[in-house]
Amino acid sequence: MKLIDDLCTIESESRGDDRHDFLLSLDKNHFIYRTHFPGNPVTPGACIIQLCKELMERHLGTPLILKKVVNAKFLSIINPVVSPSFQLTLSGIAPVDGGYKFTALVYGETTSFAKISLILQKTASTGKE
Repeated sequence: MKLIDDLCTIESESRGDDRHDFLLSLDKNHFIYRTHFPGNPVTPGACIIQLCKELMERHLGTPLILKKVVNAKFLSIINPVVSPSFQLTLSGIAPVDGGYKFTALVYGETTSFAKISLILQKTASTGKE
């Protein structure tokens, strides 16, 4: 299940020399929030990791699969009512063993939500190097 344009939308994006920044807006009425703590909705950590993967695919223009969660620190909850939008920055992108290692920082104006390091691998069907 793709979460971009479903759970959230990309409001803006910008690329720097060694980073890619996204401003994301959450759909507070998404069905995930009706089951994941109704009345006090929380964006699941698995969804945040999936968003990182989808944004990296967008950044590179190729399908990827999750190979390894190197590190995932969830520092604060993302409640779509309290924090309807947040920044997600991909940085430290480096090729490794047929894929890419990178760090994603997830944050709001005054809150750090998560710091995640992942290794994503190219899918066999892409044929891209």
